[in-house]
Amino acid sequence: MPWVRRRYRANKVWVETDAAEAYLLDERGLAHLRYKPDDDRTYSVRPNELSPVEDGPPPPAPASFGGGAAPASAAARRSPAPPASAARPGRPVPALPPTDPDDLDVPALLGKELQVWTDGASSGNPGPSGAGAILLFRDRKKEVSAFLGDTTNNVAELTAVRTALQLVRKRDLPVRVLTDSTYVIGVLTGAMKVKANAALVAAIRAELVDFPDLAFVKVEAHAGVAWNERADALAREAIKQRRSTVREGPATP
Repeated sequence: MPWVRRRYRANKVWVETDAAEAYLLDERGLAHLRYKPDDDRTYSVRPNELSPVEDGPPPPAPASFGGGAAPASAAARRSPAPPASAARPGRPVPALPPTDPDDLDVPALLGKELQVWTDGASSGNPGPSGAGAILLFRDRKKEVSAFLGDTTNNVAELTAVRTALQLVRKRDLPVRVLTDSTYVIGVLTGAMKVKANAALVAAIRAELVDFPDLAFVKVEAHAGVAWNERADALAREAIKQRRSTVREGPATP
C-alpha cells in the first residue's frame, strides 16, 4: 500500500493509505505513521490529528518502505556526530549546521539522540529573567521553567543550557542542544571570545566533559519552530510567575 506525506503536530510524517490515498485504519480506528520512510517502526494516531502538507515532497514508491532505497530526509543529511574527544576540557564541542526545521525533532522522537531545547528571556536586560528548557527523547519530554531573578538575557540563555544538561541522566547518549542564541553557541564552542559571564561559561564547559557525544544546533528564533517556541514560553512563564518548575509528560510541543 502507498504511504503519503502528511503533517502530524509539528512534524512531517508518512501515513499508510490505500490506492485512493484514504487512510488505512486498524480495528481501533487509528491510522499508521512513520517518521522516516526507511524506518520500520510504525505509530498509531487519530486520523483527525493528521493534516495535508502543502510544501511536502511527493510520496515515495512503496518499494522504498522496507527493501528499496529511501529518499534521504533533511535529518539524515546532517553532519555526522562529533567524535567523543570533542567534549574534552579546553576543546569545546562543535556546532552542527542547521537543517529543515520540520525535521529537527525526528532523531529524538526515534530515540536516536536526546535533544535539549533551550531559551532565555529577560524583561529589561538586565531585569527579571527566566530560563526555559525541554529534554526530548522518544515519546517523553521534561520541561523546565526557571526563575533567575534580575540578570541579563545572555545569562538566562546560558543558564537554560546548564540547567537542562544537569537533568540529563543517560549522558552516554548522543545529545544535541538546540538554541536560537548565537551568543550561547559562540562562547560554548569557542567560536566567540568570552568578554562577560566568564565564570558561568567556564562552569558549563567543565560540565561538557561528561557528554562524550554532544553538539549544538542553531535554530531560527521566532520562526514557528515548535520546540523553540515552547522553550521561549517556559522562560517567560518563569518571569511572569516568579517561580521555577519541572514537569514531565508526552512529547507534544
